[in-house]
Amino acid sequence: MTEAIRADYQDSADLLHIEYDRRIGYFSMTDDHFHEHYELYYLLSGDRIYFIKDRSYRIKAGDLVFVDRSTVHKTLESGVPDHERIVLYFQPELFAAMAVTSDMAEKLTEPFRWDVPIVRFPSHIVKVTEAIVAEMVSEIRKPDEGSGMVLRHRTLELLLHTYRHHHLGRIHTEDQDPVLHPKIQVVVRFLNENYQNPLTLPEVADQFRISPHYLSRLFKQTTGFAFSDYLNLLRVKEAQRLLRESDESVTDIAMLAGFGNFSHFGKMFKRAVQMSPRTYRQEYKGRSEMKKQNPMKV
Repeated sequence: MTEAIRADYQDSADLLHIEYDRRIGYFSMTDDHFHEHYELYYLLSGDRIYFIKDRSYRIKAGDLVFVDRSTVHKTLESGVPDHERIVLYFQPELFAAMAVTSDMAEKLTEPFRWDVPIVRFPSHIVKVTEAIVAEMVSEIRKPDEGSGMVLRHRTLELLLHTYRHHHLGRIHTEDQDPVLHPKIQVVVRFLNENYQNPLTLPEVADQFRISPHYLSRLFKQTTGFAFSDYLNLLRVKEAQRLLRESDESVTDIAMLAGFGNFSHFGKMFKRAVQMSPRTYRQEYKGRSEMKKQNPMKV
């Protein structure tokens, strides 16, 4: 690869967004994030580290990675320069828009809920995957009449292709080479289970018998996240859930999610979600009401 290329597609109904990138050199994501849509990642070439929830995985060319909704994740460089990838972001409403039954939609999204959400097909199956992806890249880079419809259908085709052949390429825990440092994996799982409690780096370091400096450096190196950023993301994610599912006040939700300072909560929430907690709640309720009134509108 000698030339960097970027192209993307945004569905007019906001149900599907696709990004294609050919990157030269070393690259790690700078954004610490999670989102409310499904993410399907396919690595065309190169080698990557992918942190999902509480584990890091080494991803090879031909791998499919399934990131569930509202799951904290990040990609990192693996020490190997240059990579090419395509990422599909889609809302669950895409299935209804494509007349997919709820039962089939459940089956097509099953890999997003696997313990190890990775598929690594043998070469003869990878060829089919590559053909589907190649057509998608072509449609994104050189859009034509009906490109949106083609991309929707190819997205479903890719999911169906995985569903029909997953037994040939599903990765299990025992098959995956460890990437995340064992001590950090324990710390990450501890944070995932205790983020609502008051936690500081020195306290967690002391609990796991490791120096604060070493924990900070190792955490960043192996997950891609700064310790405090990761903890704040977990709390923002919980705050989003409470804003959607409860009638608690925004102030109480900040405390329930683990933020001891309301002002800090507001800043962290806006940085992660790009809007205030109150605006997020209002927009979510507005979208929910529109879906009730126009359930088939796409």
